[in-house]
Amino acid sequence: MRIAEPSEFVRHVLRVLRCREPQAMLDALTATGGGLWGLPAGHTRLYVGRGDTLDVFPKGLAGRDEGVDEAAREVVRTGRHRAVRGTAGRTTVLPLATDGQVFGALAVGLGDDDSGQDGDRPDPDTWALLAEGCALGLRARAESGLLATAMDAAEAGVFAWDFSADDVYWDDRACAIYGVDPSVFDGRGETFFALLHPDDVPVLQAAIAQVTESAVAAAESGDPAGPDRYHLDYRVVHPDGSVHHLAECGRVLLNDAGRPSRALGVVYETGAGAAPSRRARVSPDSSRDAFLFTLTRALSKAVTVRDVTQVMTDLARPALGAENLVLGIVDGGRLEILGETRIAPDLEPLRAPARETMAFAATQEEPLFIEDLSRHSLPNLPGLAAAPLPPRSWVVLSLGSGDHVTGACLIAFAGPRHFDAGQRTFYTAVAVILTQSLERALLFDAEHQRATDLQEAMLPRHLPVLSALSAQSRYLPGTRGMHIGGDWYDVLPLSDGTAALVIGDVQGHDAHASAVMGQLRVALRTCAEAGLAPGTILARVNRVLCDLETDRFATCAYLVLDPVDGSLNGARAGHPHPLRVHPADVGEVRLAGGPPLGVDPQAHYPTTAATLGAGEALLLFTDGLVERRDADIDTCVRRMADDVRDWLRTAPGGGDVDLAALAEFLTGQDDEGRIDDVALLAVRRTP
Repeated sequence: MRIAEPSEFVRHVLRVLRCREPQAMLDALTATGGGLWGLPAGHTRLYVGRGDTLDVFPKGLAGRDEGVDEAAREVVRTGRHRAVRGTAGRTTVLPLATDGQVFGALAVGLGDDDSGQDGDRPDPDTWALLAEGCALGLRARAESGLLATAMDAAEAGVFAWDFSADDVYWDDRACAIYGVDPSVFDGRGETFFALLHPDDVPVLQAAIAQVTESAVAAAESGDPAGPDRYHLDYRVVHPDGSVHHLAECGRVLLNDAGRPSRALGVVYETGAGAAPSRRARVSPDSSRDAFLFTLTRALSKAVTVRDVTQVMTDLARPALGAENLVLGIVDGGRLEILGETRIAPDLEPLRAPARETMAFAATQEEPLFIEDLSRHSLPNLPGLAAAPLPPRSWVVLSLGSGDHVTGACLIAFAGPRHFDAGQRTFYTAVAVILTQSLERALLFDAEHQRATDLQEAMLPRHLPVLSALSAQSRYLPGTRGMHIGGDWYDVLPLSDGTAALVIGDVQGHDAHASAVMGQLRVALRTCAEAGLAPGTILARVNRVLCDLETDRFATCAYLVLDPVDGSLNGARAGHPHPLRVHPADVGEVRLAGGPPLGVDPQAHYPTTAATLGAGEALLLFTDGLVERRDADIDTCVRRMADDVRDWLRTAPGGGDVDLAALAEFLTGQDDEGRIDDVALLAVRRTP
């Protein structure tokens, strides 16, 4: 009996899954390219439907087998497979079922001979996978048909708006609703805002900002049923001057980083006689106030400069209908760009004039309003006056106050635009709000950097060089709202040729935590020189911390490794277990442990003996490396172990683990989900 490759079957199933029409499914099921997995072309039937009257494929069969037909109807009614004897001999009839729904039946006749090629074919349990693949395709076909029918009945169109690229998709019906010829629709967000009734532009700006902010806030709070879905009412003006009342129902989607990515949904006409919505009755001035309130609330949560930049690019730019937004600060008399949205290649020549304009605007007390670049020139900006410029409009906000310059923000719109007195007042208010948030974020970033520098100064400047032992260490500060941390690591050479490996984490993220960390490091070093067992050392240091009468506790792992023979002795005080990394696998070194240091002065810490094999690496880490809000610490450690296994399979070369590459893999990526500081110590025995 020949053995068929499982990969052939996977490809065969994928061919079936891609089909939506019954005849295409049958062709895929019986394709000769399926090898041993292909079903017999002459004796395979698809029955499609849910009642007693089923459509049979292939169509136009001569000499229908009534016995198999009746079995198919029964299979559809019961959802259970049957084996019958038909004109093609033994025939298995399986339900086309998925998630409890039956969409038809699959009949496979293989004759009466149990040997030869038929004997090589898969059994009915394997055919059931093919049948389910057909059912999935039929369900998608049915659902798409129902959706199309429902959209036709509602006379609704489909839209999708990619925030990052400012690309808009409208199907033909959506184009008709907006009064745009599908063949000439340019797919730009600016086109949508240009069609809005003038009185509804600020209403939509405020509504879009509020919906986007609500979606981000719901994701940050972990609320799966957050307000990411929305309903908007507004008016558009068609080219013939007619005003149309529309309703838009959609949802804001976030990317993996939790940032607004796109919106999608449906739009339909509500009719001119429909009662005006609450939003339609809001005045432009009050709508601008609502936008400013939403922007202020979003920026109040922005801690770092990066947070401020994300609010402006992810929330303000789409809501304002702007094509691009650039934010910069003045540092040492030079403009430094902090963030910008994607710029189309044909707009690259505007980059230098934009920077020059922003640098000039930063020194002004009022925003600059350039309503048409192609016709506007400023004597103080020769670069702007000399360059061939397209018909575009810019609002350039001056960020700062009368006694100092902070930076500038450029908001660019496609095409000329008139800014009336109300809009100019509105953008001036945006500048004030943005200035306050940016200056607060700059101050925080500066303080955070000083705290990080202090923390790193308290850690070992370099690891000692020991024979038969290589080591790598990493420290990362917390990503959000953190000051000085209490994470630390140490490698201490001992007089007998062994090395003490230490990793620890003091509760809190402030100067007090850092001070406690420094005291613990000194206490551990003093006890290590006495050559005591790891458990005894932790017990003594625990009493020291209790005697300090601080309100802080600390977790710690202390191990003594003999690089020559690999003998390992260790103890834990509430700290995660170290990981043993072999070139072929990853596992924990389970150490007996006691409570965190500083909790119970009488606590006992057993010492556990283990061995580190030649070529194996040992990972000691603080919980900030693995801890996430969505899982407990044990689950997070298992996830990291799985990640390291995947890395080992793709790491170049073989033999010993590359410590530097492994440490960089674990800490080299900027993870926005990380909420704590990180300490990592990796060691490996060397020849």
